Amino acid sequence: MSINYFIIDSLNMAYRQHNANYELRLSDGTPSGMFYGYAKSLLSLKKKYRGYKFIVAWDNKAQWKYDIYPEYKSNRVSLPSTVFSQIPSIKEFLKYVGIDQYDKSGEEADDVIASLVESLKNKEDTGTIVIYSNDKDLLQLVKTGKIVVYKPKVGVIPEKFYDEEAVKSQFGVYPNKLVNFRIFDGDGSDTIVGIPRVPRKIISDLVNSNDTIDDIYKSLSSIKLTKFRKEAFEGFRSQLEVNSKIMLLNKNLMDLNKIEGVVSKEGIADMLKKYEIVSIDSESYAELFMSSLTIKYSDARPAYRLESYSLFD
Repeated sequence: MSINYFIIDSLNMAYRQHNANYELRLSDGTPSGMFYGYAKSLLSLKKKYRGYKFIVAWDNKAQWKYDIYPEYKSNRVSLPSTVFSQIPSIKEFLKYVGIDQYDKSGEEADDVIASLVESLKNKEDTGTIVIYSNDKDLLQLVKTGKIVVYKPKVGVIPEKFYDEEAVKSQFGVYPNKLVNFRIFDGDGSDTIVGIPRVPRKIISDLVNSNDTIDDIYKSLSSIKLTKFRKEAFEGFRSQLEVNSKIMLLNKNLMDLNKIEGVVSKEGIADMLKKYEIVSIDSESYAELFMSSLTIKYSDARPAYRLESYSLFD
């Protein structure tokens, strides 16, 4: 029997739920949309992936990334403290739902997830691993038939599932070479600059034709490129080193912090009552997560369909 895992990038999901439900308030005016949306989304996901063991990973500020690149995520807007204060409630709720939570001081969730996947993928009883996030860095982990990234619906943009071919269709390279492509391409969402005025097609062709970054630079003298583009590559070397340190996932984080979840009907009911949520039945919620613990896991039967449309451009 194999165990299938569903790993959630938890702060990513919490922020999306705030954006979708930011107008919701408790009777005293306190924001409640993040908690409500998270609880509702979690319930929906568990109904679809009942035979999967759910795990969540949380972000901590990776100060070392800001130290080497002060512009990192400088375009992000911080949430008001009244909104961010819902995070401890979500963590408490997850504990009562029976979901294990992981984090690492000074490290972001994508590296925590990468380390969890690394520890799980080689176990004999591990089946499919689904990673729920819209973080492009996690696409480095994709392996057809084993590790899938589930990019959730955002607004009117539909959900998308990534296997190796979907990554290749999106970026022009397979997951094992994705980081080499992205350190040249940059990432506007994290304020990470890319190489100027060099088309993505040229970057992907170079990445596909060479095993390493050093090989790419060695090949520049023997391929047909304009003088401007060759100079762009040479001038990008220092930024390339920074991008590589930030974008390459760390799969070997040790001693992750873990909060173990144990299903508590009373705890779930109390949290839903605290947030004045009457549209979710606490008894059914608890029963769903309790019953999933007794499922005999079998070979994965993924409830998804691969699409080829782009969500990241």
